[in-house]
Amino acid sequence: MTTAQSLRATTKAAGGAPAPDAASFPRLPASWYFAGLSRRLGGGPMLAEFGDRRAVIFRTAGARAAALDARCSHQGADLSRGAVVADAIRCPFHGWSFDASGICTGAPGVCEVPPFARQRAYPVVERHGLLFAFNGERPLFPLPFFEDCDPHDFVAGRPFRFIGDCPWYVLASNGFDVAHFQSVHDRRMLAPPRVDEPHRFARRLRVPWEVTGDSIFDRLLRRFVGRTVDVTITNWGGTMTLVTGEFRRAKSYIFIATAPWHTDRTEVNVIVFAQRRGPAWLDGVSRQLSLGLRRLFTQGFLRDDIERLVGIRYRPERFTEADAEMAAFYRWLAEMPQEDRLPCSDSSSTSSESAESGAGRRGA
Repeated sequence: MTTAQSLRATTKAAGGAPAPDAASFPRLPASWYFAGLSRRLGGGPMLAEFGDRRAVIFRTAGARAAALDARCSHQGADLSRGAVVADAIRCPFHGWSFDASGICTGAPGVCEVPPFARQRAYPVVERHGLLFAFNGERPLFPLPFFEDCDPHDFVAGRPFRFIGDCPWYVLASNGFDVAHFQSVHDRRMLAPPRVDEPHRFARRLRVPWEVTGDSIFDRLLRRFVGRTVDVTITNWGGTMTLVTGEFRRAKSYIFIATAPWHTDRTEVNVIVFAQRRGPAWLDGVSRQLSLGLRRLFTQGFLRDDIERLVGIRYRPERFTEADAEMAAFYRWLAEMPQEDRLPCSDSSSTSSESAESGAGRRGA
């Protein structure tokens, strides 16, 4: 294909406009990020990093999880090395204290607290024993969950983490690269993809696939849960990807949280979910078995991607007609806001509490 033909294909694939260049993507999208495990707060404050952000997360006396910029606004000491005192985090260096909103509540030896003595606060949601922080003053959308599902009806498995050797936006596009499902995962597409945007900050792709691979995982899938699977992939804000796979005899739920990790690498945390079923005593046993199997199969499936994404870079000038959905996704992704230029947020998402309350039933 000539350069001119490639550019025409790119324009066609992107819905009438050229695919964006790499500089168009936000450096750190205004979105939700995985921040860690709730149980780690039991021993005091903890450090969470997403992109170039460093946040201290602590639990107040009222049991609320709070997140602030980890560098003290006084002299830059690391607040994650400090101590929690009542509802505030106390700096380990000069003893200045900051409450959950970032306001300085105490500065020993200072007659009047200076105006600069304030920490940036991040909205936090705690769910399923997991912590999530939003990179912005207010959430632009609720912490997402699987469509038409209530988070309280599910349990989460232990997250597993890997570093992708590619830019964050390349990894985010992986689910919309429909061509790779055949070549990498041995899936045969049974109908054209259906793509829509259920929310201002969400893009969704739905495709039915046939499992055609010869791996042990695929043979077990065909034998016990079904040969075909209806897959729904929804990306929220560029950093959160929710995947459901509906087989004949089972349904999978996978939550993928990504964050930029240096220039051309991406941190990925993957969480599998299972529905609560049966009496409490049986549920405890069966759900652990279910989560363990789901985690094992998900790791096996994603391992193929991890190995092949090594060194992948963004090359929009080489898109073809087969890359249509991926090119369109990139165009959508380039419109995601950077934290320092936020649009007006939804009125329903003005705090971490409102974000959590609206996350389940609305398919978010």
